[in-house]
Parts: sequence; structure tokens; C-alpha cells
Amino acid sequence: MTEPNDPLSPSKQVDAKKRFSQWQSLSPWSMLSFSFGTAKAILTNGYALIPIFFAGWQNGFNLQLGIIAALIMMTLLSIFAFIQWRKYRFKLNTQQLNIKRGLLFTRKDEIPFNKIQNIRFEQPFYFKPLKLGTLVIETAGSKDDEAHLAALNADDAALIKQQLLQLSPDANESALNQILSTNQSADDSEVEGQAKSKTNSPSITLIFKRDLKQLVQFGFYQNNLIWLAVIAGPILGQVNWEDIAEIPVIQQIWTMIVSFSGESIALQVASGALLFIFIYCLFSLISILAAVLKYYPYRLEKRQQTLQRSGGVISHQQDALAIKRVQLLHFCQPVLARLFGVWTLYLKQVKGQEIEQKTAQHMLLPTVKTAEIASILNKIPELSVGSYGIPKKYQSIALAWFTRRGFIAFLPAILLTVIEGVTVITSAIWFAALIIMGLTFLRYKQWGYVIEADAVWQHTGLFSRNWKRIPFSKVQHVSITQTKGQKSKGYAYLTLGLASGSLTLPYINQQDAHLIAEKSMLRTKLDSSNWI
Repeated sequence: MTEPNDPLSPSKQVDAKKRFSQWQSLSPWSMLSFSFGTAKAILTNGYALIPIFFAGWQNGFNLQLGIIAALIMMTLLSIFAFIQWRKYRFKLNTQQLNIKRGLLFTRKDEIPFNKIQNIRFEQPFYFKPLKLGTLVIETAGSKDDEAHLAALNADDAALIKQQLLQLSPDANESALNQILSTNQSADDSEVEGQAKSKTNSPSITLIFKRDLKQLVQFGFYQNNLIWLAVIAGPILGQVNWEDIAEIPVIQQIWTMIVSFSGESIALQVASGALLFIFIYCLFSLISILAAVLKYYPYRLEKRQQTLQRSGGVISHQQDALAIKRVQLLHFCQPVLARLFGVWTLYLKQVKGQEIEQKTAQHMLLPTVKTAEIASILNKIPELSVGSYGIPKKYQSIALAWFTRRGFIAFLPAILLTVIEGVTVITSAIWFAALIIMGLTFLRYKQWGYVIEADAVWQHTGLFSRNWKRIPFSKVQHVSITQTKGQKSKGYAYLTLGLASGSLTLPYINQQDAHLIAEKSMLRTKLDSSNWI
């Protein structure tokens, strides 16, 4: 499998650099990428239509109309892909990537290199036999991917990625520029000799890798059944449960449950819990399969000032992220991950106008053991800045946060009891209020913070755990708010604004709030180079 990793010879770099300084068209094979990309977007955004199609299928399906609709859709996709290919042009200069596209209205994009946040190399299954791939360029604050350079060969992708992320050291860049200015009639051997005398190959450091077993574990504990509730709810309403109950296998399972539990409520609850665990494991197979196909074999490397992740079974991907674009480290430990003693580490990047689910595009490290964290941070000192592990304890927020929220749930119960008296309904409301208060208390116990010399940690969660490390150098603005009651008791709300979003530390000691604010503003005053 060909990847855009290996350094190109200086002579090839010179030729390609001259060629890409002029407007270039994409390969005709890019029409495949445009077609599949558009179809994927339609299917991804149309998942909510699944219940509608299911209901229509139940009420009768016209095969002839379905075939006609499919042919029309394929024709429109082909026409759209052809237009995209014919009108798409790009070129590179020393400072930016230029792209123009469009049929009736021409759109021109100028993307400065210093605004590029992430470059992803993708090699879908239909490009693997052709040894082609696609570079996806994301910029700081953009709503969508800024550019797709589809159907590039490996050498071109390597050179373009190198220029976009400015991977080459200054000596290498100056050497290439000097070669370009010399007599172009020199042969390749002379050119290569000049460059080799002045350049060094960029060093590559292996940061992290995961095998199949660890990715299966990641898919299991990251499983989320919320999407199932959205899709399955309307579909389950269309199911004839009486017919399903007549299936022999279902009857046997039900007979086993009844014979096992009998009239014991405890056994019935246990049977229900076992059934839920079985369903969870069943649907975990989907999550496990997705994790393996997307990430296996997972490999994270550091090359100069960029992080590069590679992996993917069917569609190979290689993400390149400039380290300076990482805004904070987010260690997430879902409930099941706590049983395994592992974390998921997210490298939070600049957030644009995208909706919250877009943050799933942040680079992540799956199934990180607690003992591995120090080694990972030690290999990326630009992110850790002297911190080599998750804090073992934290300063809790004030109990006043809980007292102002924990008893609010009882107000409806008190009001209803005064009006209706003690009934089954009011008793249920009191029980629900008690559960809400308990969950609020658990959330309060998880709120905390740790102040370091160069960063502040935020700890949150309910049943899961989350640690976020916010470097003072990445803070763009600070907001301290206090009510009269908070001010009299010495508490404050602290909001830290970063390019990746805002984080809040509620009901913390006002002296700590002012200390964090002063450290943040002092670092920004001394060095604003990390701002986006």
C-alpha cells in the first residue's frame, strides 16, 4: 500500500514544485471521489428518513419506480461529478494554496499555509488498485473541509502535503529554491547532489500504536445506543409484535426467562439486566466493526512539528495535524472504559462554526492505558509543557453549587403534594426528584480543577470521567462573574475562551479564579504566537 510518507528525491521535488506553481486539473479518476462523496453525504444526512422508507416498504414497494429513481439518481451524480472535475483547478505558491471551481458562478479560494489545521490523506477502496489518494485540507475556523484534492498519486500527495504543512526545515527550503534558480539544463544527478549536501531527512518518532485487540476494546466501550433510539423508535412502531411472539426461538427464550425468574422480583430484574447486556453486546458489534475498519492498524507518529495518524482497512487514511493547532488535551473515560482502566485521548483543535457532532473529527488516541500517558506526553513536549500524567486528585468546587441545584427538583413535588395530597402520582414524582438530586450530587462530586505552572486541569463527569488540560498560552479571553452571594462567600464563575470553545469552572475560590486569569493573560501578553 503506497502512502505519501517517503521523502521525494530533490530532483522530483523541483519538477513537481514548478508544475504545481501553475493551474492544475485533477485526474479524471477524481469523478469517482466526487460521486461517492456526494452519495455518502446524502446517505449520512438522510438517516432520519429510514423510518419513512421502512414504513413505505411495509405498505408496498413499486420495484419499477424504485429502479427508475435509482437510475435518475446515478445519472445526476455522474453529471455533477463530471462538472466538478472539469471546473476544478488548483495551484501552489510559496505562501498559499489557490483553488477555483464552479460552473455558473466561479468560486476562488486562497488558503494560506499558516491557516491550515489538518491534512488528511484518504485512500478509498476504489483508489487502492490505482495507487491514488485524496488530500482533504481543513483550515482553522472553517465550517466544512476547505478543499479536496482527489485522485492524486502518492508522490504528488507527498510533495503537496509537505508544502502545505511546511514540513521542510529552512535549510531544505532554501536549498530547493537555490536549485530552482540555477541553470535548469543541469542533469538530475547534479541537482540531487546539491540538495543532499544541504538537507537532512525529517526525523520520525513513533508516539503510539494500537493492535486489533485494543481497537476491538475501543469499539466496545465507545458504543453508543442513542442513534439506535432515534432510528429504532419509529421502526419498532411498525413491527407486528404478535407475529414475533409466535416465533419458536422467541417463545423458548421467554420460557427460559420465566422458568429462571419465577415470581421473584429480584430474579426478574436480573433477567432484564442480562437481556439488556446481551442487546448492548449485540449492537457493540457495529461499533467494534466501525473502529477496526477506520483505525486498524492504528499508528501515530511525530514528524517535525506535525502529528501523523495512519490506519484504515477498506479506506486508508493518514491525518497530518500541526502540533501548534492543538488547543487542549481531553482525556475521556466512559463507564465501561473505567472497568478496563483505559482512556480515549482527544487532541482538541480549533473549532469553527460546525455543530457539536463535528468535533468527532478531532484526532484521537484510542484505548490509552493510564501507565502509557506519561510516555505519550513525554514524546510530545509541545503539548505537555512539563506535565507528564493526569493529576491524582483535584480541588472540588464549592458545595453551594449543589445546594442551589440539588433541591430544585423537589419544588414540583412539594407543590403537587400540597394541591393533590399524597397519591401514587405524587409519590412517583418525589421518587424521581430524589433520583435527580442524587445524580446532581454525583455530578457535583466530579467537578474540580488543578492549577499547574503552565496549565489548568478541569475534571468533570457523572458516571464517566473527563480530564481537560488547558494551557495558559492557548487562552484567548477570560471571564470572571460573581453574584452578590458568591462575592460575599468568596466564590466565582471562571470562563476560559479558547479557539476550540469555552470551558467553565463554576463556584471556585475567587483567589484561584484571579490567579488563573492572571497566568493566562500574562502568557498571552508575553507570547501571542499560539493564537489562531
